[in-house]
Amino acid sequence: MNILAIDCSTDIMAVALGRGYGDAERGPRVAKHPYREERGHATAPGRGLVTLSVDAGFRHAERLMGSIEYCLAEAGLGKDELDLIVCAEGPGSFTGLRIAMATAKGLALGLSRPFVAVSTLDAYAAEWAGCAPVVVPILDAKRSRFFYAIYEGSALRAGPFDDTLDSVISRVNGYPEVLFVGPDTDMLEGIGADRSGFRLASARRRSPVASLVELGLERFIHKGPSPSDAAPNYLRASDAEESAAKG
Repeated sequence: MNILAIDCSTDIMAVALGRGYGDAERGPRVAKHPYREERGHATAPGRGLVTLSVDAGFRHAERLMGSIEYCLAEAGLGKDELDLIVCAEGPGSFTGLRIAMATAKGLALGLSRPFVAVSTLDAYAAEWAGCAPVVVPILDAKRSRFFYAIYEGSALRAGPFDDTLDSVISRVNGYPEVLFVGPDTDMLEGIGADRSGFRLASARRRSPVASLVELGLERFIHKGPSPSDAAPNYLRASDAEESAAKG
């Protein structure tokens, strides 16, 4: 299968194009690299992965479609050759999640292709599975709070949560070794000063978009496509919704 994955959960926007995943017979019609000369790159059939990550703040709306077109071109694929669209469903940036979800569902509808939504935290956990007994993806939720969940390997053990840093530490305190991952883990600097088992991932500023491709395919195979009314998982109401509720 040829799989397009989109992640706009944080200020790091990322797109991945997985080529020939789960099916050795399906690959690009043209050479892998579109900028080849006649004696340059040869056709490269079979499985491949193209990723593009843009760490330039919340400018997803103006960059996303261009990034998708770039990845398609680099993979030597046309939109009509896509088999599955995958999107990070959150938690994360409310605006970013809406942009990614709308884009993914629009492409899926326009191409008559299935669509799968995957938890952002699940994707981060899968990206770091095996690096520590317990992995805790953590994202800045603003208001001195964090979105996070607790995983052993890539299996979810608790969460997802929207809570304070004190609550994060309280929930993981019983584990002898914990690895915190995600682009906002620098906000936890110093918390492990008195706990040798607490570690912060070194390569923090990156999206788990490659894992989205794998998880999206796995979930599609075992559970089928997400429903057409799938929505971002915000974990809490937006400021506007909270204000309206207060009347």
